[in-house]
Parts: sequence; C-alpha cells; structure tokens
Amino acid sequence: MPTSRVARTSRAQLDHTFFDLDGETPASPTGTVTVAVTDANNTAVTSGNATAAGDGRYTFVLPGQSVLGELTARWTATLDGTTVVEDDLVEVCGAHLFTLQQGRAADASLANTTQYPTAALREARLQTEAEVEEICDRAFTPRYRRLVLDGTGTDELILDDNEIRRVRAVRVAPRADGTYTPLTTEQLAALVVTPDRVLRRVDGGTWTAGRGNVIVEYEHGLNAPAADLVRAMLVRFRSFANVGKTNTPDRAKSFTTTDGTTYRVTLPDAYRTGLPFVDGIYSRYSLRSLSAESTGSSGGGGGGGGASSPASRTLDFNPQHDSIFHGGRR
Repeated sequence: MPTSRVARTSRAQLDHTFFDLDGETPASPTGTVTVAVTDANNTAVTSGNATAAGDGRYTFVLPGQSVLGELTARWTATLDGTTVVEDDLVEVCGAHLFTLQQGRAADASLANTTQYPTAALREARLQTEAEVEEICDRAFTPRYRRLVLDGTGTDELILDDNEIRRVRAVRVAPRADGTYTPLTTEQLAALVVTPDRVLRRVDGGTWTAGRGNVIVEYEHGLNAPAADLVRAMLVRFRSFANVGKTNTPDRAKSFTTTDGTTYRVTLPDAYRTGLPFVDGIYSRYSLRSLSAESTGSSGGGGGGGGASSPASRTLDFNPQHDSIFHGGRR
C-alpha cells in the first residue's frame, strides 16, 4: 500500500517524520532536508528543500501530476552527523473514492478536528480504498501499474489487473540485464487485452522468452464508484477512523448487554470486513469467484452476490515453445 494517494492534477502536501534510534522519538535533523521525487522508471519528476513543521516532521508540496503513476519521494537528512535517506511511495490516481468532506459528514463525531485531525482521516481513507480494491479485486477509479514479467516465447502475457483501460508502454529485452527496447506506436496499437487479463500481440510478434525481461505499464480500473458503494465505504471509513475507540474487546465473538441480551459479533476474514452492511454491498461489485454464503467458506469475496465466475483461464493445448507438445527442454 502506498504511503499516500494523490488525485491526478491535484497539488498535494507530502509529510515525513524522522525518528531517533528507538524508532519512536521524533528526531530533528541538522541542516537542510531535501526531497527528490522520481517515477516508477526512476525518471526525475521534481525536487527541492523540505519545510520543517516541528517534532521531526517535514513537508514538501508535490506539483499536480498530469498522468497516473507511482512516485517515490526520497527524503535526505542529516541525523547525528550521519546522512539518512528514507523513501515514501506516492500513488497518483484518477480520483479518490470519496472526499474527506464526505468522510467527516458520515458521522457527526468526525467533525471534531482535534480528535480527528486531517492526517488521521487521510490514513483512514487510504486504508478504506486499499481494502475495497483488495476485497473486490478491481479498482473503482483509474490506477497505474508497472509490471516486470517473464517473456513466454508466445504472443501472450498475463497481467495482474482487471478492466485494463490502456497499455501505455512496453519494453522487451533479450534477458533481464540486457538492453530494453520499447514497442513502437504501431506495435502498441496491435496489442489486445482479453477479459481474462491476457495481453496478446496480434501483429505476428511474440514475447521474447526470458526471466524478468518484459516491462509493461498500463492503466486499469473503472471511471468512478457507484453511489451505494460509496455509502458502504463511508461506513467502513468511519470504523477505521474509530479503531480502538469501541468498548467491545478486540477478540470478542459476542457480547452481552446490561439487560442480559447477547449479540454475536460478525467477524472479518480475508475478504470480509465484518460489517454486514458493508460486506453486502461490496459483494455486489466483487470480481472474486464465490461469496462465502455460496461456498460455506470464510474466504469468499462475493462474486456478483454469490454467482460463480471462472477461477482461472481456459486451458489451451496448442503447441507452444518449450511445451511438451513442442519437444520441450531436456
């Protein structure tokens, strides 16, 4: 999960705190703290001096970025005469799934900026966004991905994400430590992404066989989340913002009220939050294979409210390079 997410074209304040040797006490660097921001290909984006905000905390304003991407903000400081370099990962996304204003409005108590500072709500929103995408196996606003893949020796590669919007760039090398050659505009236009996440060349070319010798950059995800999904996310956001503020013990499976009524607690698992309202709506938009109700297991993600979906690609027995039908390697 990135340290922070920034909406495309929006300026953003990056924050970083330096700590002493114990990892808990804020430390004050001596001299100037610098920031260098690079993209996923290690190309420089921007740089400058950070601004001290007290208690070891420094800030830096990231200019608005016109394209989706994964950025690394490298903070360099001097602590006790030693140069310290620390990195934060910043994702530039199409948009946030909901605004902080919507988040505060979701519960009257969240309007208290002393108990719920903006930084804490940003963290709760980031957790909410990351979790819903993991549970549903899809992105609900445009996202960027850079993959390093093994060349197959065929015309097919399998990508990591659903709902590919566009393939931005592809580079291929004879091997991982070789020289990478980018696909031309015409070659990129001859790429087809199938619903089962296969990136296929239709120009007669193949992906050079190798380990880690193909780099693919693409964008994926929907335009925006549906209104009912936003409502569910706001409920989950509220629970993240209030973690540790409930009277129910963390390991409780049930609790009894003062009048003797016992309630069973719905428990979270790998693909469930434990909040029935939230999980019910998340299941409507999940691309995972089966819901827990239809399988009887705890690991389901609610593929279309319990409807089954393919668990993998259809097997293809066509002769391919290095396959048993092609002679294979001995």
